[in-house]
Amino acid sequence: MSNVKDDDRDFDEALNVTGHGRYNRMVLFSCCVTIVAAALDIFGFSVVVAASRCELGLTTSQVGVLVGSPFYGLVFSYPWGYFADSKGRRTAIVLSTSVGFIFGAISSISVNWEMMLVTKAIGSSFTLSLFMLTVTYLGESVGSKKRNQFLFILNTMNIGGEVVSFSLAYFILPLSVAMFIPWIEISFRSWRLYTLVMSIPLGIGALMMLFLEESPKFLIDKGQNDKAIEVLTNIFVTNGGNRDDFVIKPLNVKPYNDSSFCVNFVRHASPLFKPPLLWRSLQLFYLLSLACAISNVSIMWLPTMLDMVFKSISSGSSDIRFCDGFNNISQQHNANVTCNDTLSEETLISGFSVSLFVAVLNLSVTKFASYRRIILISIFLLAGFSCVMVSVLRQPLASVVFYTLMQTTLVGIGSISTYFVDLYPTSCRGLATSLGYMVARCFSLIGTTLVGAVGNSNCEMIFYVAASVAFSGSLVSLSLPSNKN
Repeated sequence: MSNVKDDDRDFDEALNVTGHGRYNRMVLFSCCVTIVAAALDIFGFSVVVAASRCELGLTTSQVGVLVGSPFYGLVFSYPWGYFADSKGRRTAIVLSTSVGFIFGAISSISVNWEMMLVTKAIGSSFTLSLFMLTVTYLGESVGSKKRNQFLFILNTMNIGGEVVSFSLAYFILPLSVAMFIPWIEISFRSWRLYTLVMSIPLGIGALMMLFLEESPKFLIDKGQNDKAIEVLTNIFVTNGGNRDDFVIKPLNVKPYNDSSFCVNFVRHASPLFKPPLLWRSLQLFYLLSLACAISNVSIMWLPTMLDMVFKSISSGSSDIRFCDGFNNISQQHNANVTCNDTLSEETLISGFSVSLFVAVLNLSVTKFASYRRIILISIFLLAGFSCVMVSVLRQPLASVVFYTLMQTTLVGIGSISTYFVDLYPTSCRGLATSLGYMVARCFSLIGTTLVGAVGNSNCEMIFYVAASVAFSGSLVSLSLPSNKN
């Protein structure tokens, strides 16, 4: 284990010599564009489901299946981690964004909810990996002095994707678009245009990554020492240095064994579940699962639930519980009404405001990156308290406020991501992160689908269970190492 630490120390010293300048900002900007594109494709889909609910004739359970479909790609988390560890972080990002863009565009012309389900599940198999890949790529391309701050900023842009999705929805969904496409017999309405627009940033992200270098740490771990030094030199020059002035001591290079997929899985994964990494793996996997599941479930159901609550208020129902919105979904499905693609203005403004609040909150805590353990404990306590209040309050607007506060667990994802970068050796860091996100997305998928399946009869119980696990997250966070350690 000491050799791994020595190798990481040598690399960090070499990366710090490249300085901090234009290249680092280019990497941060490109990763931010990519992760916002992924957030639009994954979390913006909840707005698509809410807007298409009437035209596609969706029931409550079908809404639950669709809003959970972006997480079906979780089964590919390990293959993507293996691909990133064997073929390169940058290569994996370019492939993910390109294929995600294609299937995102195809989903805009879905003829029924089944086609939308399939295209989104396939596309998400590629775009889901971007959350892991960008974290790993950025963490290995930025010096240790700015790494934690940049990772927090990246997570803020992830949250900021919601701001963009609700902003686009506010302007696009009210448009009077109804272009009939005869060869598939659909009317290209505003929600389809919205779906198409949200896929475009993925293509932009793919193009931007083509102008960046491969992760130098990945090249070192592959045994390509000369190529890694060339990349570090290019970074130094891009940051404003003179090529002749870049001098570093020889880097430690470990021989690379190009084994098969299964052999690599055993070789990379086995250290994660054996001492001394076993406890940390269980701890970080659990915390990441809680943070992702609580925030993702609330995000994916937010447009549908808020639209039902605000429409109930506008109809004169002021003394209702938040969970009564599930009954309204069923009633709207059974009613013979003219479809309206747009959501209520209050829903879009609330979604935008909440997303902006969480993004600003996450950006604010970047200044307190050294207190990441305290941040984790605090956000889990807040999320648990909010879950309880949603269940007991009968004032709809107050319930909406506490429901949206559940999303603050997104702030914790940035903190947990920095622990993945700090506590794992490079040889299994990509795999550890991808497996962690795979487990987290599994719980997100279960949560979003379960809410649709049993929400009508057990809504309050769902929030009480969420509160319990959120409080347990605070307890587990207490045993995380501080920055000093």
